[in-house]
Amino acid sequence: MPRVTSKDVAREAGVSQTTVSFVLNGREEHGLSAETRRRVLETAKRLGYVPSGAGRALRKGRSNVVLCVVPDFPVAEAMEQFKLALGRSLSEAGYTCVYLHHDGTATPLAELWQHVQPAVVVSFGSLPSADAQSLRGAEIPLLDGVFTPDNTRLTGLSQQDIGRLQIEHLAARGHRHIGYAALDDPRERPFSLPRLRGATLACDDLGLPAPQVVSMRYSRASARDAVAEWTQGATPVTAVAAFNDLLALAVLASCRTQHIDVPDDLALIGVDDLPVSSLAVPALTTIGMDLTGAADNLTAGILSTVGAPAPAAPCRPAAGDILTLIHRETT
Repeated sequence: MPRVTSKDVAREAGVSQTTVSFVLNGREEHGLSAETRRRVLETAKRLGYVPSGAGRALRKGRSNVVLCVVPDFPVAEAMEQFKLALGRSLSEAGYTCVYLHHDGTATPLAELWQHVQPAVVVSFGSLPSADAQSLRGAEIPLLDGVFTPDNTRLTGLSQQDIGRLQIEHLAARGHRHIGYAALDDPRERPFSLPRLRGATLACDDLGLPAPQVVSMRYSRASARDAVAEWTQGATPVTAVAAFNDLLALAVLASCRTQHIDVPDDLALIGVDDLPVSSLAVPALTTIGMDLTGAADNLTAGILSTVGAPAPAAPCRPAAGDILTLIHRETT
């Protein structure tokens, strides 16, 4: 079915296309009668007319679209939940959130700005300098590197604090020799490297040996080898902090097959608080994240960048309130 245009509305309402434009744009200075305005508005509603977003963007100088550029991150529940929360938060503020998954091999980003006319571009990773320069040339605001360690303030979500919380909890439970389950996936480095750094700094601050790091994949064989390395060395570890719940659950399953008791022989803590974590036997201790709060923080930064007022809402969580230790049976 063809798209209804302002020309269709004008013909049906018996007025000029210019009159339709004046009415639908709320312009009062042209002496149009109340009856003419009513007829145009009712006709537009009856025909299902939707104003052109591109035309509206040209009139206003920008659209209400927030274009979020997502690099080649692996599909993960936490990120998907964050994206949903950000979309809801921006929608409440009158903005439409559009996600562009871009791995650097597709159409150059500079070719997209002229078509989308975004109010602001939000890059979850770090944009190449050429793309950042093209945005400056187009006078489009940019929030760059949302999930880089230097921009924790944008969300209040510190990856380094996650690793620190894990170690502090294990140390409080009496553990001195601690392993760290790192994920062998370069796409996760924006998250994995800061978490490991936080864990390492926490061990140093607490006077503990540096964590014994083992890189893992999501496989039985990888988990089996990691558990053997932690438990059969000259100085076996008594606890493991895992990059996320999936790695922690892999370690937990491997401990069961190797007859290693959790938490008596090996304590275990993950990150993300996936629903399955509470269903594991024993239930997994983990670090939960307030992703709605983190999304609200980012929305406030986006609105500030475009000069829009922040929506009336309850007090946003501070950085220290985003993370929560969820103590269950594996520690």
